[in-house]
Amino acid sequence: MRFSLVLAVFHCLTTWMSTVHATIGPDSDCCPQWSDTKVRVHKIVDYTNQSEGVCPIRAVVFQTRSGKRICSDPDSDWARKAMQKVDEKREKKALQKKVQDEEGSASVITSAVSSTSKKAPQNKRRNGRRRQRNKSRGMKKWQKKAA
Repeated sequence: MRFSLVLAVFHCLTTWMSTVHATIGPDSDCCPQWSDTKVRVHKIVDYTNQSEGVCPIRAVVFQTRSGKRICSDPDSDWARKAMQKVDEKREKKALQKKVQDEEGSASVITSAVSSTSKKAPQNKRRNGRRRQRNKSRGMKKWQKKAA
């Protein structure tokens, strides 16, 4: 008896969910149709591919700097070029980050090595040169006063 009650509740719940799903739609992030809007490629920040499984059409959803979403035909020339440009930007950023990470780790290592062994003698030489310079300048001033 309990099993049949649980089964009946489960059946009512699934029926209700399928009704809500059919009236509201599968997902609010799906593009219902393609747009003819074409923006400049440098304004596009990111894109995602929408498949036909959950959504009604197959599309490319472009995200612009201003936060707008543009649904485009994935087979159009403009969409292909835009996706290629965004991919190039991604690769460039990834490469720059990799180089910065490598430079950062190398500079930490070299600064640690240089600060332990070479820093103290350099300071002594600098101080010695300054003293010599100051003494020679003082002597010149003194010599000028005496003359």
